[in-house]
Amino acid sequence: MVPFDAESYKTFMETKMPSWLDAHVTALDFKSFDGRMIRCYEILNPDAKGILVMTHGYSGYFQKFHELSYNFFEEGYSIFFLELRGHGFSSRSVPELDRIDVTDFSEYVSDMKELLGQIVKPEAERTALPLFLFAHSMGGCVSALFLSRYPEYFQAAILSSPMIAINYGSTPLWRIGFMMSLSKLFGWNNRLLPGAEPFDGRPDYEGSGALSRARYDYDFSWRVNPEMQGKISMINGTYRWSRAAFQATREVQKCGGRIRCPLLLCQAGVDTYVDNAAQERFMKDVEKGLLLRFPEARHEIFNSDGEILGRYYRSLFEFLEQHRSDAPRAEREGQV
Repeated sequence: MVPFDAESYKTFMETKMPSWLDAHVTALDFKSFDGRMIRCYEILNPDAKGILVMTHGYSGYFQKFHELSYNFFEEGYSIFFLELRGHGFSSRSVPELDRIDVTDFSEYVSDMKELLGQIVKPEAERTALPLFLFAHSMGGCVSALFLSRYPEYFQAAILSSPMIAINYGSTPLWRIGFMMSLSKLFGWNNRLLPGAEPFDGRPDYEGSGALSRARYDYDFSWRVNPEMQGKISMINGTYRWSRAAFQATREVQKCGGRIRCPLLLCQAGVDTYVDNAAQERFMKDVEKGLLLRFPEARHEIFNSDGEILGRYYRSLFEFLEQHRSDAPRAEREGQV
């Protein structure tokens, strides 16, 4: 386990994490349903007791999840980390590296299905191990849609601060809907939303979703790392992405009843990015759902420290262990 306190964390990430990444992480690119190349990171544990598919949130990428991936690996899981299109080293539909763009969230869902079919399924069949899902924020919205459309894939799933609905602050939904319709009418597709500015390379811990400054600094160091070629500098969504997100969250709020596998939702108490009330309404419809609240955490619960982070990891590991052996081996082999 990566140390929780700031100084030990910094030392670990500087001295031990690079060698672990070199030894265990392989970057893979696969062709998705429409020919676009999508990036996946494969982390195979020779003593795995389960397989975990992971994906990120809005403007996310694999480097933000180094610590979480390491801890899941140490807990005994093989990992396949999906970088959603328009993020990280996956294919982009706009040339600007700091913009996030997609036409419909079904594209994200289809990318996940292709990952499972092309890469994860062969490993699951080879090992006969149970298959789990972990998703953060926007990835939680994508994953909830996936689980509702394809309920047969995963034995259990974890959604961390999922984007069941976006927190628009004091702006009423009718106004958001009106702006989305207006943007479509006038063809504002690649344009940035009002108030959005290009990535300027300056940190903003106070406005971030991280509670741990040390973890925020590690994440940000990757954003400005020249070796990343600006691939993870994206911070702004286009109007087209915003329309897609608006429609996706309207759909996902109605799909909880179609999710069949056990589902753990981890909710951050101090979350200014997503709507916690929408998460709670969503979970009331999930038959095998469990909602855990972390009252002092910001949006990125995994970027907390101390007691909060300790409870978070205990909750994740206990949930996976509880459902790891729920199904007989023969049933698991037929899962995917």
